[in-house]
Parts: sequence; C-alpha cells; structure tokens
Amino acid sequence: MYKVIAVDDEQNALNRFERLIAQDNRLELLKTFTKPADAIDFIKSNQVDIAFLDIEMPEMTGLELAECLMDVNPYLEIVFVTAYNQYALEAFRAHATGYLLKPLSHDDFTAQIDSMEKKLEKSHVVEDDKLIISCFGAFSIKKANDFEPLRFRTSKAEELLAYLVQNEGRARSKDMILDTLWPDADLDKAANNFRVTCTYIRSTLADFGYTDVLVRDHDDYSINTARIKCDYLEFRSKIANPDTLSLPEVETLINLYKGPYLENRFYDWAEETKGWLEGRYIQLLYRAGRLYAEADRIDAAIDAFESVLRVDLYEEDAFKEVIRLKQKKLPPAAIRDYYEKYKDSLFKEYGLGPSQEIKELIKAI
Repeated sequence: MYKVIAVDDEQNALNRFERLIAQDNRLELLKTFTKPADAIDFIKSNQVDIAFLDIEMPEMTGLELAECLMDVNPYLEIVFVTAYNQYALEAFRAHATGYLLKPLSHDDFTAQIDSMEKKLEKSHVVEDDKLIISCFGAFSIKKANDFEPLRFRTSKAEELLAYLVQNEGRARSKDMILDTLWPDADLDKAANNFRVTCTYIRSTLADFGYTDVLVRDHDDYSINTARIKCDYLEFRSKIANPDTLSLPEVETLINLYKGPYLENRFYDWAEETKGWLEGRYIQLLYRAGRLYAEADRIDAAIDAFESVLRVDLYEEDAFKEVIRLKQKKLPPAAIRDYYEKYKDSLFKEYGLGPSQEIKELIKAI
C-alpha cells in the first residue's frame, strides 16, 4: 500500500479526500493537514509515498510546500489539487506527478492513482553508483553504466547543475544564484523559476536513484561531489602545476579534455573558467610534446605541438617546435610546403601573417 497525506486549508476538501482514499485499497491515508508547516514536520519522521497538495493556501502555496517536502524526501510523489485550470502548467513545471481539479471526482482520482502506480513501480538505480557529469566537449549527465544522457525538460535545470559543479561543492547562496542565472528577470519571477527548477532537478534525479546530489542548507545550495563522477572536477584536482607532471599524468589529463569546457553551452558565468582551462590544456600539450621529444617519440611530440595549434593557431612557440622536429624527418622542401599551408591558415583565421622570427626560421632551412 502507498502511504498518503493530504494538505488543504479547507476541511471539507480533506473530508472528500478521506472518502476517496477509503475506497481505494492501494492507499493508506496517514494524516490530513490544514497547516503546511504541520505536514513538513510530519514527513520528517514518517515515510510518505504520495502527497496531495492544494495549490492555493494562505500560509504557503502548494508549490512552495512541494519544494519543502521534497527537500526532506526527494522520492515523494506530488499531486496538486486546484479549482483552476491555469495552474496545470505550473504544476507540471514543478514536476508533479499530476494534478486534480476540484470538485474531485471518483473517476479522475482513480485514473490519477492508476497512472502514479505505474511510475512508482519503476526500478531505481543502485545508490552506490555515481552520476556521471561531463563538462569537456558536449555537456551531459548520465546514469552510471548508461550510454544515453538524461534529458531535462528545461535548459535552466542543466545550467543550474553545471553552475554548481563549477563551484566544486562550495555552497552558493540563493541570491547569488538568482543574480547569476536570472540576471535580468523580475526578482519574484526569478525566485519562482529557481524554486521550480530545484524541485524538478530533485525529482528527475530521484527517479533514477540519485536523491542527494542537489544539496540545500537553508538558503545555500551546492552539489554533492561525493555522489558524482565529473571530468572537470578530476581535471581541476590534478592540474595545479602542469610543468611538474609525469608523462602518464599528463596523458591522463589530456584524455579528460575532450573539447572546450561546456562547448555546446553559452553561459556568461562560465567564460572565465573556460579560458583558464584552455590555457592549462595548452600547457599540458607543451609538457607532453617536450617529454615525448626527450623520449625520442618524434611523431607523438609533433602531434602534441600540432594539437596546440589546433587550439590556437597563433601559438608560434608550438609552430617552431613542430618545425624543429620535422627537420629530423622531412626534407627542406616538405617543411617549406608545411609552412605555406600554415601561413594560409593563419591569414584565413586572423587576417595576419607569421612573425618575422618565423619567416627567418623558414628562410634558414
């Protein structure tokens, strides 16, 4: 049996709930509440599967109450109850299982429970499996041992998760998040969007067994880094001084960098970090190239320095290293051909030609 609570400021509505629930042997009504605060206290010490919440209540709206309840129990299924159709969209944006219109009918109530039963029967992933978050190249979030990324209905859900990941488990205040993710929105509208987004993230992740990824402490929010495996976090933890890393350590970090940070996302707040990470990646490539050259792995060294040029064609130190290494393998004519292609690419990319130093280097070959 599914354990149920109902919250409504009208006692008559709660009486109607009691009669409907008594007719369905799948449900056990634990308690009804006219005060949202009492429901919050109750759920802290009682296992509840389903909560029926009136949307319009004087002390706290049903949407606000849903967020508080799901902070305690992310697995909780929410059904909003309202006399007004216009609340349906907002209810689903809050990732409710459904909504019911007043006056409640037996058929609508039974249909809602039938639909909910199918959802509640879905299996959850093992809690010990970490959520896989990829930030280099295409941003994606995957269940452990799964190839397909999770699909979020809203772009803000992904952006909020990416923002909290970038902060590496450090808490950020609600006000700071609103200023960063909704800088131009009306404050009340931004706060409502933030609340709905948090509820949706918790509910979506809970469907797959991840109940403690998004952490709230009063009005501070963070990502639980112990519950995720993330290329960005691993890269940050190992990159302190690229010039002291061994070749295996360098190769590990280069392999983590699948592409620019959050490549397919355009977030103003991420641009500084994106540039910093690209700079560190270039340092790694230089380090790899020099270590390969020392080990007489000429082809690998050339590839490392050419990888620098693929990131920034105007990195002339990398071009000089390529020329120096190619002189060990190629005749002068082939090197001059390589230079001409580089010069053409440089002009197409920047409208510039090589520096005088590069010209002198090629002239001397």
